[in-house]
Amino acid sequence: MIKTGFQLNRRWAALATGALLIAGSQLLMVNAARAADGDVTEYTLKNGLRVVVKEDHRSPTVAHMVWYKAGSIDEYNGTTGVAHVLEHMMFKETKNLKVGEFSETVAALGGRDNAFTSRDYTAYFQQLQAKDLSKVMALEADRMANLVLSESEFEKEIKVVMEERRYRTDDQATGKLYEAFMATAFQANPTRTPVIGWMSDLEAMTYKDARKWYDTWYTPQNAVLVVVGDVQPAEVKAMAEKNLWQGKTQEAGRAQASRGAQARGHTPCAGKGTC
Repeated sequence: MIKTGFQLNRRWAALATGALLIAGSQLLMVNAARAADGDVTEYTLKNGLRVVVKEDHRSPTVAHMVWYKAGSIDEYNGTTGVAHVLEHMMFKETKNLKVGEFSETVAALGGRDNAFTSRDYTAYFQQLQAKDLSKVMALEADRMANLVLSESEFEKEIKVVMEERRYRTDDQATGKLYEAFMATAFQANPTRTPVIGWMSDLEAMTYKDARKWYDTWYTPQNAVLVVVGDVQPAEVKAMAEKNLWQGKTQEAGRAQASRGAQARGHTPCAGKGTC
């Protein structure tokens, strides 16, 4: 086939346009990465809470997270799954909020919230407009200090967790295989236990087990507050120090974190620094 000059010009024009589009997209990616690559600021509040702030001013939104340095590897035999169970209970009631009001409040602000439990940590997050950061920060501070663990709510939620285990593991061939593999590979290591816990432990668990876990691990000195988004580090620090995270004192947090550290096999924190 013989190509005319017009056809060749169209081909070169298409190639040039494609090259410009690729170059432009790469430039946008570089600029976006630079915009997101803000400075990270860290500090520790008087009660021992570590705060990490990263600026990202590309949109007027913010991600707010609280990470607790406790997961399934910190559980004792007989109470496996308690870390994950407490994660569920954290969305119940506090001394200031009714059952379910936490998530309802976040949704009313146009945000979303959730949480997840791993072997090494349990984390809670909200994503919403930056102007409402102080409101969700107050919510997290409230449930760190004032969570209400009632027997009636626990009995309902533990059934939800059991069903989650059935869905994810007991009714899934791959789930059961992986669980058996981990239990065999790690004979004398807490890594062998599933994050969701053994069913026999879930069936025997009570709200008192969840309360003990909460009192031991959910302290300012055992937590990290992470804020990423359209914020100024100084404003975040002032917000936290002035209004929030005062429910549990540093002395109480240090004592409870020390008990937790001993349970984990760590040396307890001796000063105001992080664990």
